[in-house]
Amino acid sequence: MSCVYLLCADHPLPSYDPKARRLIHDAEDSFSVRPLEYYCSAVEDLGLSMKPCRYELGLRATGQGAALLRDYLSLHCTTGEQVELWYLWVGEVNVRAFRLAGSLANLDTDTLKQLEEREQTCVTLTI
Repeated sequence: MSCVYLLCADHPLPSYDPKARRLIHDAEDSFSVRPLEYYCSAVEDLGLSMKPCRYELGLRATGQGAALLRDYLSLHCTTGEQVELWYLWVGEVNVRAFRLAGSLANLDTDTLKQLEEREQTCVTLTI
């Protein structure tokens, strides 16, 4: 079994990889957005209802991670739009998804830590 963070939206979002942008790495390197490829079939096998545009999210449950995600979503999504932030265990897992909702403005370290408390968790964020 493996775990993966996903960001799901109704429209395509741009990739974000800080390692491709500079030679010196810092805390920002803990945040990335990539098209869902490696875990794509494993996520599909879970049979969960999620938004169609899916991205693997490199994210740490820290204040810096929450701030980077807030900045990214504020830049690429419109006010009132909703996105889904998933924490999934893929493999031999057969658990109902636990769903939460909140606003992007309230996304913080505690929200990210709460994602990791259960095997299949989704937070729907309103921008």
